[in-house]
Amino acid sequence: MQNQKMTRRALLQWMGAGSAMVALAACAPPAGAPAADAGAAPAAAKVDMTVATFDAPLHDWQREFAKRWADQNTDKANVTIENVVYAEMNKLQLARSASGTLWDIVFSGIKWYPYSASKNMFLALDDFLANRDDVKLDDFFPTALEGAKLDGKLYGLPYEIHPGNPALVVFNTDMLDAKGLTMPTDDWDVNQYADMASQLTDVDNKIFGTNYLPGNYYDFESLARAFDTDIMDPERKTLLFATEEKNKAAAQWIVDLRTKLNAAPNRENSEGLDFAAGVLASQVTGSYSVTGYATTIADKFKHDWVLFPKGPDGKRGYTAFTSNFSCSATTKDPELAVDLLVYLTSTEAGTWSALEQGTGQPNARRSVWENEDLLGKVHPIFRRVVAMFNDASIPGPFPMPSNLRFQELQDNWANTAPDLFYGDSTFEEGLQAVQDAMQEILDLPRA
Repeated sequence: MQNQKMTRRALLQWMGAGSAMVALAACAPPAGAPAADAGAAPAAAKVDMTVATFDAPLHDWQREFAKRWADQNTDKANVTIENVVYAEMNKLQLARSASGTLWDIVFSGIKWYPYSASKNMFLALDDFLANRDDVKLDDFFPTALEGAKLDGKLYGLPYEIHPGNPALVVFNTDMLDAKGLTMPTDDWDVNQYADMASQLTDVDNKIFGTNYLPGNYYDFESLARAFDTDIMDPERKTLLFATEEKNKAAAQWIVDLRTKLNAAPNRENSEGLDFAAGVLASQVTGSYSVTGYATTIADKFKHDWVLFPKGPDGKRGYTAFTSNFSCSATTKDPELAVDLLVYLTSTEAGTWSALEQGTGQPNARRSVWENEDLLGKVHPIFRRVVAMFNDASIPGPFPMPSNLRFQELQDNWANTAPDLFYGDSTFEEGLQAVQDAMQEILDLPRA
């Protein structure tokens, strides 16, 4: 038999194999002990999740449904629910995202939502929602769903929609009766409203027919659409306020309410006017005020609601104001976060909010707004709002500038438009001042 000499490399290999065998032997169970199941997976650790909810009684449903989901998923997640003041949320999102502490689920108003999405704060949802049968994206009103997109991608789901601040007009019908006037129908127009407001005004007793004045550029958008135009070009890069004749006519109509008809208060008399106090014959407001006014006014006087008037050529417009829930882009368990997001924006959550909580404010789903149990309980104006949402011929998208500089655009409007609408400047000077200030912002690159 040939005598083979073992090389150093072979020796080291043999020793390594031996060492491995010793290590395995050391880990092996004692003789007679049951063998461990090699296929058993370790128990999944629960995920810590935080949910930011809108701190207001109207949005108690958010806390209710976040808690319900947490109770149903105690084996998967430890959920912390926080209350956040709406007016503080836009800045808090930026600060907490920068510090790496953004909530797993966070709410946003349409005014700042696109900017946050552009900063990669939110999870892109399209792929996560593609294979889920329970989402039913076609149940959301199209204008609401568009408000949840940026550059064609979904970064959130809408949890509410209303047709904007100047969407409805509420009348003190006792004042109408006293003047021998009848409640208008939804087919009325802006000229009829101006005439009624003038007849209802009693300046000596500081009773005004209306206090309509668009304090936000997106509120003017609704009027511009009623005048069959738009405040900006289709690309949202150029302001048309002082360059488009129909916009100029809409602005003139507002100015005339004060300077020509005396049907609305001037700047000095505008402070503290409250429809519920009985000092206004009518007020322009949103659908969010319907149930609240019914409670506040109670039996002080009779009141009723109508859609904001059409323009002089019979057109109608609104500005969809939506709010979204999003998942943080850095959430530890995206699938789980998306599941909670879907639950918070579900038909079940919206129906409970509108009917059980009694807010009368549906979410952004057709199935909730068109629920006959809801429509049978709330004011008939809601049925007409639904019809407006479903009418594709009535424009309603929120006018977000292409560069996403909403706040700067709005600040410049707030600093210049009142002088025009109160008649404190000449019409042409005031019109141009607004145009120049806002176009300056639109000319800037994306923030």
